[in-house]
Amino acid sequence: MLAMPPRKCRGWRRGSLNGRNAARMIRLLHVHAANPDFQTARAIEQLTRTLGDGFTVHSRTIGPGGDWRNFPSAILGLRREARDHDVIHAWGFAALSALALSPARHIVFTPTHFPARRQIRWLHAVMSYRDVHVVCPTSTLRRALVERGIPLDHCHLLRPGVDFARVKRRRDPELRAALGFAEDHRVLVAVGESTRDADHRQLAWTGTILNVLDHKTRILLWGRGDMAASSARFAAKLAQPELITSAEQKLGRRLDFEDLLPAADMAVVSATGPVATLPIATVMAAGLPLVATVTPTVAELLEDRHTALMTQPAIPRLLALRIQQLQADPTLQWKLADMAKIEAYEYFSLTRFLNQSRTLYQQVAATQPVNLPEQPPGAGLRFHGRA
Repeated sequence: MLAMPPRKCRGWRRGSLNGRNAARMIRLLHVHAANPDFQTARAIEQLTRTLGDGFTVHSRTIGPGGDWRNFPSAILGLRREARDHDVIHAWGFAALSALALSPARHIVFTPTHFPARRQIRWLHAVMSYRDVHVVCPTSTLRRALVERGIPLDHCHLLRPGVDFARVKRRRDPELRAALGFAEDHRVLVAVGESTRDADHRQLAWTGTILNVLDHKTRILLWGRGDMAASSARFAAKLAQPELITSAEQKLGRRLDFEDLLPAADMAVVSATGPVATLPIATVMAAGLPLVATVTPTVAELLEDRHTALMTQPAIPRLLALRIQQLQADPTLQWKLADMAKIEAYEYFSLTRFLNQSRTLYQQVAATQPVNLPEQPPGAGLRFHGRA
């Protein structure tokens, strides 16, 4: 009769990446909302599709239409499945809450929005009895978490990666015509989803000012986000119902954010709060001239008269002035767009995002200290401290 292997041996097989076990397959599970935001959905897609050999990757969704229709069913499901995975990546506080009540061994957590103080306190409490590593897409978020008590060695900066193969740079007359734009219209695309922090109502007000002056300004919204309809209604109240076009509503189909850019002449970030940075990085990679307001997260990516024209605060009159200044100077448009494209390739490459993610998952699965590969030379100088 064969003897059972000692307990130490079984633990070594699960937890170590030394010797032969370096090539062991890591079982990774993503847990997220059934209807995630653009940055979260794109990151999960990239990690599922191109994380590479050495990983088996699965996803579970929470919410109507998802794998688990509500929070209690997610808790029950994770209690059954958690032990079958080496690392579980929770995207958002709902997913982390369900994982906190499961037998998950190693948890990676990415906030999908800038957390309130009470959420940070709750996260700190969870980390006191769970092995949780927090991944922050911006140094602004990382600094806020560390300042409020999240351990530095369990709080990591990992910027999103732009899939440059999806970025379309050439102007598309057919798409513009399908969206209802004339050749001489000046189309301003609102960057990202319409959320409260993105504040596309400021852009609607700005577009109203410009359109009164030139009668050629049009605003293009993606059509996603909980404030998209509100932004369109706001323009209608300003007696310019044709000013704003919602792309998905107009075309009657779903679009990737990258699909909008060939229809635009300029991109505008009208944020008044923390916003997702992947849409901004995507616009930079596409080489579209940018006008933006100054917020901590936006300032991590853009610099005034270096990669964009910027204004603070988000006052429509000042935004309109900046847009007019950029429209009147083609040389400045080319200079800013070219520098933004260079920085997007340097700081937001998909290869860097995937390499850092692989390292993170491997070290977390092995219960090793997390030490992510360095950013490119010079990265982080404009950002809030070095990455």
